[in-house]
Amino acid sequence: MIRKILVVAALALGVTACGDQTRMGAAATFGDTPRISEAELSGAVNEWRDSYKENPLPAQQLTLADPESTPRSVLSRLISMRVSEKAADDRGIVVTSAQVDELMGQVAREGGAEFFDLFTMSYGVPPSHRREFARMIVINNRLSTGAGSDAAANEQVHQALQQTARTMRIKVNPRYGSGYDEGLLQAPVTTLSRRESGAA
Repeated sequence: MIRKILVVAALALGVTACGDQTRMGAAATFGDTPRISEAELSGAVNEWRDSYKENPLPAQQLTLADPESTPRSVLSRLISMRVSEKAADDRGIVVTSAQVDELMGQVAREGGAEFFDLFTMSYGVPPSHRREFARMIVINNRLSTGAGSDAAANEQVHQALQQTARTMRIKVNPRYGSGYDEGLLQAPVTTLSRRESGAA
């Protein structure tokens, strides 16, 4: 069970989004639906960092979307959870609180009482979003229904999330990335143009 959770939770999304035209104060926007504000992202990043200070996992146990940037890693996960929720809505998948509790309880029984919290943190998800992350796992597992192997499950979920993400008009603030591709925020473009020869 834990192996399947790890496989499905680690899926990347194949979606490209422009890094411009985000509304002021937004870290990411999704068409006409509620944005992820910079204040929300900042709070999530600080929360994750506090959690990491209390439980400093070795680097090899972290599965951050961008090991070079905590804000981009956290924002990438927040976006991924939004995409999974939309994929569930589009396909009529209903996830109850009891199902989320069941998943979290099963992980705790198999890996230890604090395993789910550490697992969540290792993916760049702050503690206050742990249930949303668990919902994402349940949704992604439901999206993999009928797949004959882990590889087939990966591809099936990947395709479903990719299809959904393309409809969401995801735009990323250039402060956090030049775009959102393959489930990762690409590093901002910071290289300045060269001066032309002879320019003052």
